Amino acid sequence: MKKLLLSLFVISLISCQPPKEQKTSPNMEFGGWSGVSDDHSKESLMAREFNEYYVTNTFQKGASMISDEADEFFFNNDKVTKQGWLDGASAHHNYFNNISNDKIQPYNLTTTRYDNGQVWTLCWFIWTGKGKYTETEAQILVHYGFRWKDDKIVAAYHFFDPTLINNEIAAASEN
Repeated sequence: MKKLLLSLFVISLISCQPPKEQKTSPNMEFGGWSGVSDDHSKESLMAREFNEYYVTNTFQKGASMISDEADEFFFNNDKVTKQGWLDGASAHHNYFNNISNDKIQPYNLTTTRYDNGQVWTLCWFIWTGKGKYTETEAQILVHYGFRWKDDKIVAAYHFFDPTLINNEIAAASEN
């Protein structure tokens, strides 16, 4: 009886052990878009620095974070050059005061290292600014993605409704 109880006890201890972790290959069936996200990665910290350059109107400082070979810069569907992207974002300060990416709520930003080898930083926030010509308090939902390679941005995609910015530009041209 003691042997039976001892055997049951040993079996129960063994069965309570966690399973050994098995290394598996990434599942590439759907493109390998699973991965590990980190909001404090080197790329995330660089993107946060880039956000700060933008709101303080020193966006051109971020040029060193961008690969010279990069040619994938978009504002919605409009493809622009690296310098066009930097100039376009900097130009917002010609039309708006008090630009912020976190006035209403903190922005969400994280970087994911995907199983397919790509590294993307994604950020979404409510952009705010006060029009210099219309005095409109603008609020615009924004989402952007930076693709990284060798610690440099090689692609940048910004998605937002440009209506309020275009209205401010139109008001400026009337003055």
